[in-house]
Amino acid sequence: MAEVFAGFISGYAMALVCTPLLSLLLLQLRRDSALVARVLPPGASAISVSVLLHGALAMFWTGMGALLGLVLLAMRDSGPALGSPNAPYTLFVAALFVAIGAPLVALLVPLRRVVVPGIVTAILVFGWLTPYLARWSAE
Repeated sequence: MAEVFAGFISGYAMALVCTPLLSLLLLQLRRDSALVARVLPPGASAISVSVLLHGALAMFWTGMGALLGLVLLAMRDSGPALGSPNAPYTLFVAALFVAIGAPLVALLVPLRRVVVPGIVTAILVFGWLTPYLARWSAE
């Protein structure tokens, strides 16, 4: 069960990293997009947007982390490579996030500068950090 808890912790770390960045991005997009301006009226403060966004991101990323922790638990006996204690799991996570992010990169051209670093961060946190956290907590 250390793998699931490690995924949960990694997911919460992702939520902590993503919350301020996405809050600022949404507040910047409010000026350029009529849809975002209707969802976030001009009087909405950055703190209220961050609190609501953090609640949603914490639920999403911790859930994703717990699911990936279950995948890591299933792949527990795989060998190390690529700087990771579990190479097949790391490759699975990388392929998963690239498959999820590729359409976003292709369709949302103005947001490429945000989506690509987000994909890389998710791969690093879930693909490399989660196996190490699981190993450290099991010792």
